[in-house]
Amino acid sequence: MSLYKQTESQFWWFQIYGPDRKRIRKSTGTADKDKALAIEHTFKMAFAGTTTADKLHSLLDTLCGTRSEGLALNDVWLTYERWLEAANKKLNPMTLRIRRNECKRFAKWAAESYPAANTAEKVNRACVLAFAQYLAKEGMSGKTRKNFLADLGTIWECLRMERDNVTNCWNLVQVDVSDSERGKPFTREQEAEILKAAKTVGHDWYEASMIARHTGLRYSDIARIKTAAVNIEKGEIRMRPIKTKRFGIDITNPINSALMPVMEALVKRGGEYLFPEHAAAYPRFDKVSPFRDVLEAAKVTGEGHTFHSWRHTFRTRLSEAGVSDDLAKRLGGWTEDATAARYDHAERVEELRAAVEKAK
Repeated sequence: MSLYKQTESQFWWFQIYGPDRKRIRKSTGTADKDKALAIEHTFKMAFAGTTTADKLHSLLDTLCGTRSEGLALNDVWLTYERWLEAANKKLNPMTLRIRRNECKRFAKWAAESYPAANTAEKVNRACVLAFAQYLAKEGMSGKTRKNFLADLGTIWECLRMERDNVTNCWNLVQVDVSDSERGKPFTREQEAEILKAAKTVGHDWYEASMIARHTGLRYSDIARIKTAAVNIEKGEIRMRPIKTKRFGIDITNPINSALMPVMEALVKRGGEYLFPEHAAAYPRFDKVSPFRDVLEAAKVTGEGHTFHSWRHTFRTRLSEAGVSDDLAKRLGGWTEDATAARYDHAERVEELRAAVEKAK
């Protein structure tokens, strides 16, 4: 028996060895020896991993005369991290960062707009539907909403397996995503007004928009372009977009004459990233200044336009200039698993350069 008493304490203490063989000494918080033995045994079960966390909490609550109120929403992320560690699941840092931010945003919304759902156990169908409606009203694009809600569903599914009384209702929220909703192309008149407004709004939205317009790169890639990826002498941006990263494929984006002055100025600023403010804030670029501020300043609203519209605009201009579908796909990195290898196209850069010059 490892129970003992310290001279300065009325309670029984215990000492056990954890998985790392380090000795752990704790007070049971009770002078009742039988209860102290039961508490010690509960801790041994916890380290042995033979009982779920919820059951252990419930047992301790019963022994100590307390009652668990459920898992607070602000503690959801820490619980999810512990589950990942216990399950030996490795996620890339960007995925972890995105999901952590999503958890925080949902907890903040619930505290302000849906206080009845103050624990993970109380997040029900009505709550998730209300949150999905909130995201839509905030102007979040369909694809982003779909991913956001799916991530919360993944987290809640882990909680459901770990804890009693948790229900995963996130799968009840389905978001239909169409290309038109994700970002319609801009007209040439809209292009001019948006670029003008972007200069006024600041936060490098003009420079980011110019890159998107003349390369077709997604915001997720533009926000984190490293200065070292830009070769002014060759007139190229050599990088590995998110969509081809899993294939280990880099793509080369020619810098046309319209974009060159912008790239020269960005490189001249120095630093690891072309857009340090965006790189630090990604994926929550609304912390910088949402692109909708630019659209509103340009009076381009209510037509399903987003920053992603630049990518569709680039594709449209390529078609208008008579650029072949093959070249257009190589330039934009529109890939499928079976054809991803086609997009490592450094050997065809001059042909591609001529294409982007046509699409100005």
